[in-house]
Amino acid sequence: MFEEVRKKVRFATAEPVEPLASPDTAPEHDIVAEAWSKLRQLTLRPSLLDRNLVITAARRDPAHGAFDVLRAKVFQALAERKWRRVGITSPTKGCGKSFVAVNLAVTLSRYEKCRTILMDMDLHVPSVARKLGVRPPHSMGDFLRGLVAPDDFLSQVGGKGLAIGPSLALGLNGKPEPFAAELFHNPCTEEAFGRMEAMLAPDVVLMDLPPVLAQDDVLALKPHLDCVIVVAGGGRTTTRELQEASHRLGDALPILGVVLNKAEGEGTRDYSY
Repeated sequence: MFEEVRKKVRFATAEPVEPLASPDTAPEHDIVAEAWSKLRQLTLRPSLLDRNLVITAARRDPAHGAFDVLRAKVFQALAERKWRRVGITSPTKGCGKSFVAVNLAVTLSRYEKCRTILMDMDLHVPSVARKLGVRPPHSMGDFLRGLVAPDDFLSQVGGKGLAIGPSLALGLNGKPEPFAAELFHNPCTEEAFGRMEAMLAPDVVLMDLPPVLAQDDVLALKPHLDCVIVVAGGGRTTTRELQEASHRLGDALPILGVVLNKAEGEGTRDYSY
């Protein structure tokens, strides 16, 4: 059904492996560790995460295991290609891209030596902060314009009974940005990403993107990405939509994989990838 899209899939098929530490020099390591230690700490409520299907935080739902496998394959693929920035998108709205982005980020946080940053780059309809039940301290627009420093903008999260590691930072947003594509085209966006990566030295940067077919935001973000993961909604996404999304992304931006999310909605747990 998805033959044309599958021709572009780049997923590694290796068995899950634990990431190895990079040979950082001691001074560099100390500077990065200090930067992470200064990030704002936000406390999450397990009951709210459960309602919002952040299933990898408490690990009570056996479906979290699928995200552990997805984590291993993503990490392996990025390490082999020396990639860092991963966009997570979908052809249209309602496919579950933010569900995949948040759960993948949380399960990556348990790789102790894999520093991960999750950025809410869907500036028209930001949703990551709402899913986590927290109030963003700043807007993504201000961060991208250089008005807020990375260590003041990013936050760490945790909570009693949650399996969230300390190597996860979140770039949240609660303020819609009406001219998102223009902002992404502005050189200040790449400069902001560069400052963030220089300060925190992340191994993986996940970006929750808008749907590909909704507007031109994803096209504007292409120069800032190494690859994308496309989330398809089972019973919702059509073959034609997947083909059109693949066409818009183009051959220059590799599709790391296609995640099939079988169902959406409150109380839904059934998905595959």
